[in-house]
Order: sequence, then C-alpha cells, then structure tokens
Amino acid sequence: MTTTDTESIRARLEPWLAEKIPATNLSLSPLQTPGGAGFSAEMFFTTARYEDASGATEKDLVVRRQIFGHDLLMNADLRHQWNVMDAFAKHTDVRVPPLVGMEMDHAILGAPFLVMERVPGRIISQNPNYNREGWLADLPLAERHRVWKGGIENMADIHKVDWHNGFEFLHDPSQGEPGLDQYLKGVGDWLDWARADRSWSVLESAMDYLRNNRPAKTTISVLWGDPIPANTLFDDNGNVAATIDWEMAALGPGEIDLAWWLFFDNLFSVGFGVPRLEGLPDREESIAIYEARAGRKVENMHYYDVLSTLRMSIVSARQVDRQIAQGNLAVDNSAHVNNPTAARLAELIGAPLPEVGEDFRQLMAVIMKKH
Repeated sequence: MTTTDTESIRARLEPWLAEKIPATNLSLSPLQTPGGAGFSAEMFFTTARYEDASGATEKDLVVRRQIFGHDLLMNADLRHQWNVMDAFAKHTDVRVPPLVGMEMDHAILGAPFLVMERVPGRIISQNPNYNREGWLADLPLAERHRVWKGGIENMADIHKVDWHNGFEFLHDPSQGEPGLDQYLKGVGDWLDWARADRSWSVLESAMDYLRNNRPAKTTISVLWGDPIPANTLFDDNGNVAATIDWEMAALGPGEIDLAWWLFFDNLFSVGFGVPRLEGLPDREESIAIYEARAGRKVENMHYYDVLSTLRMSIVSARQVDRQIAQGNLAVDNSAHVNNPTAARLAELIGAPLPEVGEDFRQLMAVIMKKH
C-alpha cells in the first residue's frame, strides 16, 4: 500500500473518529502498516492526538479493515470480532483491546472497519521465527518457560468462560447443536466453499474421518479460534497483556484450540526444520499445563490434531487461490493439495501422500518474496 493510499485513509478516518471520541482538535499521525493482520483484515497503526477535559491527550490506535476478494475464511465479518471482544470486555476478566468504534458503511474507507486501542505489549514473532531469534530467545531458560506457560494458561482461562453469559450469539441453531456439532458443520461448509467443484481428495477424506469418528461426548467452550503466541500480547514482564485476533472465535471443545496451538508450535520448529527453542514446554508438558489450568483432562487429541491440520490445509489452499488470482502463480498450480500440510493430514488419517514438488516451491517463493 502506498503513502498516498494511507494518507487518503487517514483523511477520511479523522472526521469519523472525531465523532466517536468526545474531544476537540482531533488529528491522526501517519498510518503505519505492520506485517500480519489475521486472515480477513488489513491493519493500520496510528496515534490520535486531541484535547479533552484532562487537556492534551494521545491515544495509540489500531484500525482493522475488512479484506474482500479471495478470502481465506468463509463469511468473514468484522462484526463477529467486535461482538466477541465486546462480550469478553463486558462479561469476563479476559484481557482484550478496548474498543473505540465500528463502521459497516463501505463509503468511509471502502470496506467495513473497526478501531480499537493499541495495547502496549509484544507478540512472540513468527517472522523472524521465535525459535531462532527475538525477545523470547533472549530470555533465560526459566523465563522462556514461564512466558510460554502463561500463553497456554491464558487459552485455558478463555475456555473456562461460561458461553451462556454474553456469548449466546455464537450459537446458531440452524447449524446444529452448540459445540462440536456446529463446529464440524462450519468446517465442512468452509471446505465445500473453498474447493468449489474441485476434487481435493485428502481434505475431503479428512472431513469424512472427522464426521465418522467424532467423540460421543465433548465440552462446550468459547473458542479463541486462532490461538497462537503471535496473537498474544505480552507486557515487559512476560505476562499476558491482551488476546487478539478473534476472527475464528466459535463454540466447541477446548481441545480444538489446544490442537491449533500445538500445530503451530510444531510448524515453526519441525515444519521449518528449525531446532526448537530450549526451555519451552514440549507437547506433553504443554498439554499438562493446559489440563492443570482448565481443571480437566483433555481427550481424543489425535482427532483434534486431524481437525487442526484440515483447517490449516483449507487456509493453505485458499492462499494458493489468492496468489493465482493476483497473477503470482500459474492457474494450473496444484499446491492446493500438494503441500506439506496436506501431506501431514494424509499421514494422520492413513491416506495416500500427495506430492510436494515444484508447484509448492513456486508458492513458497512468492510468499517469501513478499516477506
């Protein structure tokens, strides 16, 4: 995005924001575009300067604007994220960024957007890979462990929230019973939408596996949806300051989130051929940390490993579609299913392994060039 584009956004955002914040002489600093903004929205940082009853004031803000066209998620909607964060702020002790305003009218910024306060803190970066460098790697071993443990415990705290207390909007009776039933319906619909009339045999087989092997009895929790260290803000003392990126929040067993956390933990070490950072809890200890905080034993983790790998396989396939649409890949590129995530999915369900070859290398070359 060019400076001209961000200046245009700033010029249109200032008068809108002046109506949301009870103040005078409001102005915004030039918008910054940090890397990484979730699957369905772009993100900008800015500082609002204004005068209120206390005098001259500054407030750091985050703007998230909806992305349209070749979305990675089906029916992505910023209102969903707003409603989830609003419910957490009103009904729980889970820390989320304070909300400022939401706008659905495309006329303002060309797409729906929301504004929230920027919480001081730092994420555990995926780029560069936290296993190689960064503030977590600079900590003593015991502190690395404490920070990571705090991230897992924060996830467990989210799952202890009673969904009947302010989160009823996550339940859609037309999609089945609340919890795993609705969740699987949503994943199946997402897969069908993503593949359209194409045959993605490994992904379809995994969906069949999940339907045919679903646990008989499961818990119902409010799910974060995208629980990874990069979506957790930590303060200077290594404590959780806020939880961000709620675009995939839903109802379901807490094991869904836990498996997603473990998937990404493995991806950024084994998946990228990088030695795991010393001091971090391994898979077994991570599960034990979660269980101790949640107050229950987890069950059927292989099942939820399949589910998390299928979800990431759908995201990966949609990334290929996005790059093809942008002219960065040939239209016959087959990395939708010929990629390491789909190969891992095939291993988990005992299906034939797809070929990971030149098409996937071309995809990675495009992605790495952008970073």
